[in-house]
Amino acid sequence: MLIETLILAFFISLISGGKISRLGEFVLREFWLVPLALLIQSGVYWAAVRGIGLGPSWVSPVLDTGSYFLLLIFTLRNISLPGMRFITLGILLNALVIGFNGGVMPVDPSLLPEASRNALQGGQGTHGLMTSSTHLSFLADVLYIDLWGLRKQMFSVGDVLIDIGVFLLVYKTMKYPQRVDLFSFKKVIR
Repeated sequence: MLIETLILAFFISLISGGKISRLGEFVLREFWLVPLALLIQSGVYWAAVRGIGLGPSWVSPVLDTGSYFLLLIFTLRNISLPGMRFITLGILLNALVIGFNGGVMPVDPSLLPEASRNALQGGQGTHGLMTSSTHLSFLADVLYIDLWGLRKQMFSVGDVLIDIGVFLLVYKTMKYPQRVDLFSFKKVIR
């Protein structure tokens, strides 16, 4: 849902008078952590789908959970930006549920098609089927949306918070000009 949220925020911002040029005005500290975390997550996912071991059984869960902590460091370094508190909380909630469930995001099996259930039951990917032993199941992928024109999607409470934060970040950045705080020399969005 993140891509749909970005597109929605972009168009609503433009329609309400926001300027694309303002997206280039704010500075993201430690941005390099984001592609690093996504690279780690992609590698773990690729290895899991291909059935390739990354070493001892604890390596993949540690890498996957650790990638979320890289994202947390990034968001905390940028906490003053609009929406970043929502993004931080969403990433933290996702990291907790993944960390407490062996490095996989539990998914409610009742919302999945049979082929997806079979794939997850076989241990394919970075998601796993929710069971009675799932920890923090209320934070797992237990929400479902099926809107016309979009593919069916499952998501977590953390994902919702991340989407709210991303929407606010794009909208407020495009809509409101930044000013420079003379005392700290930081750019601040009004």
